[in-house]
Amino acid sequence: MTQGSFHSRLSNSISNDLQGPYRRFSAQGVAEMHATHVWNIALCESLYPALHAFELALRNRIHLVAMRHFDNEDWFDGRLKTQEAEMLNKARYRISQSTERPVTATEVVVTLSLGFWVNLFKGRYERILWPQLLRRVFPHATRRQSTREPLYLRLNRIRRLRNRVFHHEPIWHLPDLADQHALILETIGWISPAMLAMTRLLDRFDSVNTRGSQLYAVELETIAQNWNA
Repeated sequence: MTQGSFHSRLSNSISNDLQGPYRRFSAQGVAEMHATHVWNIALCESLYPALHAFELALRNRIHLVAMRHFDNEDWFDGRLKTQEAEMLNKARYRISQSTERPVTATEVVVTLSLGFWVNLFKGRYERILWPQLLRRVFPHATRRQSTREPLYLRLNRIRRLRNRVFHHEPIWHLPDLADQHALILETIGWISPAMLAMTRLLDRFDSVNTRGSQLYAVELETIAQNWNA
C-alpha cells in the first residue's frame, strides 16, 4: 500500500479532536502531525516516573506526618472541609463496593485522588494542618520554601501537568515543559531524597525532549514505505 494509505489509516484511529492541536502546529502535513503525536506520547511516557514518584511521596508523607501529629490513622475525620469530605466519602464508598475487607485508612489513602492531597494546601486548611506540619511534610526544603501558598501553587501546577499526561493531552508544545519537569524532581527531593534517587534511575525526559519529533518522523517514514497491511 502507499504511504498515504498508512497515514490515512493512522488518522482514522485517532479522533479529530485529538488530532486538532497537532494539525495546527504541523505545517508540513499529516506525516509531521503523526511524528509530533508519537513524540508527545514519548514525552508523556518519560514523565511517568517523576509523576508517579511525586504522587506517591506526597500522599504517603502527608498521611504519615498527619497520622503521627494527631495520633490517629483516620486523622482526616472531622478535619476536612465540604469538598474534600465529599471526596473522602466517595473514596470510602468505592472501596466498600469493591472489597469485602474493612475500609482501612491505608486503602483510603491510595484511593484518594492527587487533587485531594493538593487541595489540603489551600487556605482553608491554614489553621488545621499548616504551618505546623509543613516542615515535616517537606523536611528537605528550606524554611523559606516551606510556605503554604507557594507550595499550593507549585503542587497544583504539577497536578495540572499530571492530568494532561494521564488524559492523553498534548504537552510537547508547552514552552516551560523542561522547567516543569525540573520542578517535579525538586519537589520529590524536598520530600524524599531516596525517592528522587530512584526516580533519576528511570528518568529519561531530557533525552526524549531534546530529541524532538524528527527521529519519529524518520521511523514512521520507514513504516509507511514498507506498509503492507
